[in-house]
Amino acid sequence: MTAVPRHRPFSQKGTPLLLLETDPWRESSLAAFLRAEGYDVRLTDAGESPPQLALVDFRSGVGETRHQYETLKTKYPEMKTVAFVSDVNAGTVFPCFLLGIKGVLPAVASGDEVLLALAAVREGSVWTPRAVLSQWIDRIASLGFDGVGRAFSRAEQRVLDGLKEELSNKEIARRLGIAEATVKFHVGRLLKKTGTRDRRELTRFVVESAPPLWPASSRLPDDTKV
Repeated sequence: MTAVPRHRPFSQKGTPLLLLETDPWRESSLAAFLRAEGYDVRLTDAGESPPQLALVDFRSGVGETRHQYETLKTKYPEMKTVAFVSDVNAGTVFPCFLLGIKGVLPAVASGDEVLLALAAVREGSVWTPRAVLSQWIDRIASLGFDGVGRAFSRAEQRVLDGLKEELSNKEIARRLGIAEATVKFHVGRLLKKTGTRDRRELTRFVVESAPPLWPASSRLPDDTKV
């Protein structure tokens, strides 16, 4: 795991924590455990104060609960999240990173691991195996920069601008004055270049991975932090 304290963290008394668990038995067990450790555990999006932490269940894959999580993250942008996945590897961790999740745990994680991950993420660190984190860094580095901050060609950047606005291939083609087949070609190259699986993941990867991927002249959405 990444650098975190080796000792058991101090009790997080009163820390608001939102628990999103799909299995009722696990939900009950986790809630009881975390409450015993001092967390103010919430099972629904309710409460006078916003949750500082979230522990979410992505064991069935990010796609199953992506919309629910994205809605909550929009509502609580400062909320820091740890996710359970079926098995910790690049295929499960990378989609979590793309959602802004900083801690990833296997479904069979021990209680101490859960506490350490929550403490690390709350303090601004990352909790994931070093080997997977290294792969993530390699993935971003593989895009390659040319010294002026560009990882994509101008044509690719223009297509990405359209994707970020959630335009269809036909709408992007009409805007750029090119054939729809050309747009599809660029999207395919971008998916391969970034290692993403679909248009939505591609867009999020570019926005989340690094603002330096975009030259100053490239238009960003108003809500993008740079």
